[in-house]
Amino acid sequence: MKILKYLSIPIFALMISACSEPDDAVYDGDNYLSFGATSSEATVVKGSTSKEVAITYTTLSEAKQNTDVTIAVDAANSTAVEGVDFKIVNKTDNLAAGQKVGNFKIQLLESGAKETQKTITFKISSPSVANATFNQTHTLKYSLECPFNMSGFTGTYKVVTDTWEDYLPGALITIQPGPAANQFKILSTNNPYISNTSTSYMLVTVQTNGNITVASNQNFLYDAPTGSMSVTGTGTVNFCTNGINISALTFSGAAGTSSGNKFVLVKN
Repeated sequence: MKILKYLSIPIFALMISACSEPDDAVYDGDNYLSFGATSSEATVVKGSTSKEVAITYTTLSEAKQNTDVTIAVDAANSTAVEGVDFKIVNKTDNLAAGQKVGNFKIQLLESGAKETQKTITFKISSPSVANATFNQTHTLKYSLECPFNMSGFTGTYKVVTDTWEDYLPGALITIQPGPAANQFKILSTNNPYISNTSTSYMLVTVQTNGNITVASNQNFLYDAPTGSMSVTGTGTVNFCTNGINISALTFSGAAGTSSGNKFVLVKN
């Protein structure tokens, strides 16, 4: 029985060798075309004019010859408009023989980008490679990104809301840069109810996240019985539109305190 035991070892090894798969197996079937992914996201930075992004496609195996691959927009399933919101830089890409990955370049225009996302749905095709049964559309979602920037908070603004009722809707207000880089002044020049219009203003301090604090440089001088009032508040600014939303403005003086007033301005 010892002889049988020793003989079984090489026989068993041969059986394992015969059943194992080669490590360098290569797919040699029909080739198929698809996008590398079904979706992606991008942002266009305010002031940049445009941003170029790449949409990747792939074939199941390497191309046997130079192959044209075409991208097209599925307008029915897109909210962005080609030629207005974005441009396709290369609608046809040539996939070189021996390669299996390529890409299309899409130029996203700042003029068409908004804070809320827009979508572009793409389709793909080739005259010589059949489409796969997966990843046949790619949806690109993009929006406008507006980082901290104080340069827009200057000039003439229009009143949208003033619950303290110093200004009527549509009244114009002048805004000037403040003493610090992250500040601006809301001048009182056109305030019809105070006497110190030429010297008083609200100083607005802006944080990088858009939150603001407000404080008057001096008390606003109203006629009796209101009298002298200090002004403080909090709110937000929008770096995309340069809008100003003071959501909690407080007037305080000897006559009393009025808090929670809203003061909303948009650039004229």
